[in-house]
Amino acid sequence: MFNNLREIRYQQGCCDRDAGLLPKMQDSAYLEAYLKGRPEGLDGIMQYFPSVEAYMKWKFKDLGRSVS
Repeated sequence: MFNNLREIRYQQGCCDRDAGLLPKMQDSAYLEAYLKGRPEGLDGIMQYFPSVEAYMKWKFKDLGRSVS
């Protein structure tokens, strides 16, 4: 019975995420589904760089080039 309820909440989270709606519940299964696959923001990108300076160098690497 609890697995069925968890699956229902998970599916609701997926549907709301795909529809672009804001989260409606605080249930863990719902939030897990809602957040799965969404962009992580700057923290998600920064994890691949050893320092903030390395990220900034990568981010603005094209600014040093002149456009012809």
